[in-house]
Amino acid sequence: MTDMTNTSFPLSGNARRLGWGIFLAAAATLFSFVFACAAPFAALAAVAALNMRRLDAALTILLAFAINQVVGFGFLGYPHDAATIAWGAGIGVSAMLGLGAALMVARLVTGAGYIISLALAFIASFAAYQLGLQGAGVLIGTGEHGLSTEVVRWVLQMNALALALLAGVQKLGQLAGVAAPLPARAG
Repeated sequence: MTDMTNTSFPLSGNARRLGWGIFLAAAATLFSFVFACAAPFAALAAVAALNMRRLDAALTILLAFAINQVVGFGFLGYPHDAATIAWGAGIGVSAMLGLGAALMVARLVTGAGYIISLALAFIASFAAYQLGLQGAGVLIGTGEHGLSTEVVRWVLQMNALALALLAGVQKLGQLAGVAAPLPARAG
């Protein structure tokens, strides 16, 4: 009788990191189809900040942003005008600001426990992302309706749901051995 317990091909750490980043970016951008344009960048940034190397986290956010733009312009019929393209750029910059805030918090709260660290990274990421969007709205001059209290509350709820789902997927990926192991954090 042959041993059939490990028939998968072992992936190198780099391949797992790359593949997992692509998977998380794609999973996050599924929200773009469900919620018309609102990819959960704050949730993705918090999960990435705590579970990936900085470069991998940045590439994951950039890939999620690129996929979000393809979905919007290619499938959801975004208009091809200057204001919409400017908003795309504003969203991309804001997503990276959110990641920066999440990475900063992740570095500051080492040893606080995963759930607390994830919550704090999420709060920081969401705040930075929304501030970036507010700044983009001022620069572009077309965004007051999209930045109303009701919309921000809705985006927060959608991101909180995505945070729970993405954190669960991250944990399952780690347990299954397909997600790259957690990076070592300086204490």
